[in-house]
Amino acid sequence: MAKRKLGQHFLFDKNILRKLVNEMELTKRDNVLEIGAGRGTLTDILITSCKKVFAVEIDRWLVDFLKEKYKNFKNVEIIDIDILKLEIEELPVSIAMGNIPYYITTPIIFKLIEAENIKKFGLLMQKEVAERIVSKKGSKSYGILSISAQLYTTPEIRFIVKKQCFSPPPVVDSAFVVFEKKDVDKKLVERTLELVNIAFSMRRKTLYNNLKRAYGDFTDKFFDEIKMDKKIRAEEISVEEYLRMGELLTKNL
Repeated sequence: MAKRKLGQHFLFDKNILRKLVNEMELTKRDNVLEIGAGRGTLTDILITSCKKVFAVEIDRWLVDFLKEKYKNFKNVEIIDIDILKLEIEELPVSIAMGNIPYYITTPIIFKLIEAENIKKFGLLMQKEVAERIVSKKGSKSYGILSISAQLYTTPEIRFIVKKQCFSPPPVVDSAFVVFEKKDVDKKLVERTLELVNIAFSMRRKTLYNNLKRAYGDFTDKFFDEIKMDKKIRAEEISVEEYLRMGELLTKNL
């Protein structure tokens, strides 16, 4: 039985599970980190598609079930831990995927971003969150989460999974998002994100007024160099333009 406090919504449709795996373009050389193995429905497909699966599960009953189920499989390792406490970089993996609990979607995304050994990951998540992650400037859903994810990765919604495909069904539909990690200058991205957080600190105010409070007269340099209107708001600036502002900060302040 699914445990509501753990955000469990099991996906049993084998066609959808195969589609998830196919989207990751796995090879027999790949070691994969599976987040939230549940009853092993995705694990069953992964073990035939990659070299080894490191399956993480926090539910004690399910951990015992999985260990018994895969006791004769050499290419499956069951890890009994909260994914947010796992030292991912200690595992020989470069790809991660899973059907993740909605309530910890954002922390999981940024844990995978921070793990330097992970180059690509695919997550089944709440559709609305997926839309925020991939949204572009000018969209109502565009904000700090969109920019943060897109500075570090190239995220793409591959397909939608209807809520009726899960047991028990969640309140909303889900989306499978594949994230390709970018080769980034971490200091530059961190500086850019500081700026982004300031830009969105008061959404009703203009970008110029928000940045002026933090950067004073240097704010005019942003607008002169990037040729922005001083009446523009934070949600009207692209990820690339924020990165350019981050570069100006890094070079001059």
